[in-house]
Amino acid sequence: MNNIILKYTDNDTIKELDALGFDKSYINEASEKYKGRTYKLFKLKPYEANILKQICLSLGFDCAVSRESVTCSCEYTDAFLYASDSQVKKLIVKLRNQPFRLKQTADLFEKVLNIQLKEIKIRNNFFNWERPYIMGILNVTPDSFSDGGMYCDLNSAIKHAEEMIQAGADIIDIGGESTRPGAQIIPFQTEIMRVIPVIKELRKINANIPISIDTRNYETAIAAFEAGADIINDVSGLKPDNKLVKLIKENDLPAVIVHSDTVPAVSSDFTPSDIVDSIYTDLFNRLNDLVSMGLNRNKMIIDAGIGFGKSADSNFQ
Repeated sequence: MNNIILKYTDNDTIKELDALGFDKSYINEASEKYKGRTYKLFKLKPYEANILKQICLSLGFDCAVSRESVTCSCEYTDAFLYASDSQVKKLIVKLRNQPFRLKQTADLFEKVLNIQLKEIKIRNNFFNWERPYIMGILNVTPDSFSDGGMYCDLNSAIKHAEEMIQAGADIIDIGGESTRPGAQIIPFQTEIMRVIPVIKELRKINANIPISIDTRNYETAIAAFEAGADIINDVSGLKPDNKLVKLIKENDLPAVIVHSDTVPAVSSDFTPSDIVDSIYTDLFNRLNDLVSMGLNRNKMIIDAGIGFGKSADSNFQ
């Protein structure tokens, strides 16, 4: 059964109302009620949506759902609503006493109200999210799409890493396997041979810079960690059955989870009606799965995965 998912959104209200099947004859007038702090709920059963709408109305604000939910002629509907924080707090209290999965939505609303970006310490550096952070990419591969073959020897790789640090890079991300479209899959032994000398040498000359290892292979990741890497950057999305999960959990490591359907990257003609919603729901479920397996939510960083299984239009969106 699909889970209900909650997303905070500030998207265009008319676009959102139209996407969920709202009555077009009333859409312009109705959109005025949903400007401000808005929320979107995914995958409500129509009877859940009807109860939610009635509770919202009783608290003085509206909730837009598909018109087919009234007759329960749709399997699922999304919901789109506007409310102040005080109204949402009242909604949470009401939802806790409701049947079906509406108690679950109370927990989701509460998490959104209380969300805070917590500081992460990586090596000797504190990432508090008061500014953007720069990840410098160092590909020690012969075939990466942007810099393949430029930094394959140790001296040029270290020189480039130092240049990026001097230019302001906060993290150095080292990759030994190209994931560009059409790239050849290589054995992890080759990947290890490429990245480990670079990690060891960079760590020797710079004890403080956080190092990220860009890999989907457990063997490469653990060798990189033992050589001095601090972050696991998994372009395959850190699937729950991957041994990388155990390595990250046991060492409480930060991890980058990439939204990707295919590795190496491939282009696709498939464009969902809203690729942002599609990525959001996939990552929402992936993060919850990983948290249930014991990973630290505050140390998980998400990557939308431009180029991985997406059309050109989707990449731009």
